[in-house]
Amino acid sequence: MKFNSKTQNLLLEYGKLEDEKSRKFIRKSLGLGSKKVEATKHAILSGPPGVGKTYGTTDECNKNNVNAITIAPGSSDIELALKMSYGVYNLKKDEELVVILDDADDVVFRDYNTLNKWKIACGDVNYDEGIIPSFNHMVSMTNTLTALKKQKGKELLISAVESFISTDSVGVSIPTDKVRFIILCNLDLQNKSSFRGKMSSAVGPVLDRFEYKRIQLPWDQQWGWLAYTLSNSQPFKEYPLTQSQKKELLNWMYSNWQALHNTSYRTVRKLAADMINDPDNYIDSWDEQLIGK
Repeated sequence: MKFNSKTQNLLLEYGKLEDEKSRKFIRKSLGLGSKKVEATKHAILSGPPGVGKTYGTTDECNKNNVNAITIAPGSSDIELALKMSYGVYNLKKDEELVVILDDADDVVFRDYNTLNKWKIACGDVNYDEGIIPSFNHMVSMTNTLTALKKQKGKELLISAVESFISTDSVGVSIPTDKVRFIILCNLDLQNKSSFRGKMSSAVGPVLDRFEYKRIQLPWDQQWGWLAYTLSNSQPFKEYPLTQSQKKELLNWMYSNWQALHNTSYRTVRKLAADMINDPDNYIDSWDEQLIGK
């Protein structure tokens, strides 16, 4: 893809370089590629909205058939426990589960106790000494199991949850020795001013358990990443955009960037949907998404 503007073409090339660096980190975090040793298998990819954290991670999972589950933003502890129970319970021998914690500022970094729970879940493994980390949800699952038993098709999930309830506990303790966590968040975890009180001292030990990468792009380079991504993808495969349509969409975003509510690939999909569904009036629909319009 080529633009009439030399500046935009340079930004497109920069976007390609940034995408390649991010994808390299993501593939390493997913455990792809050969390696002799691995200091830690958990990773944190940090950056403001719209720099490709979620898109790049899910795209690499799909391309490489990674066994992964995604924990949605704002998920409750029970939802998290259910998903992880099911995923770990159904692992095959020598198989690994990737757990993607998307937009995890609240799910992981809500408070000191929550952070400490993830510190335990991402601890070191030492089978010789019987050390196996676990994700612990020490709250009664009785009501949850009762509700599940009233639903059809939940037998395997029920078996999974029950398998992780120990005889001396009402909660679940899910072993994480075969789990690879990837945390996607907006917080700059190396910036001490992001946290206060006990949290500021707790983040460091957690970071020690993760590979960490922070993506921080100025707006024009962020646009370059979007331009590169769109040039190599289709927002809707069943209704592909032409190169001309992609350029028009990207040029509009470039001109209106500061007035857009959001600037992620999700925004690209919304704009593309307007273009496909309303080919005569999509510009009006686009303008309605601008701040102050």
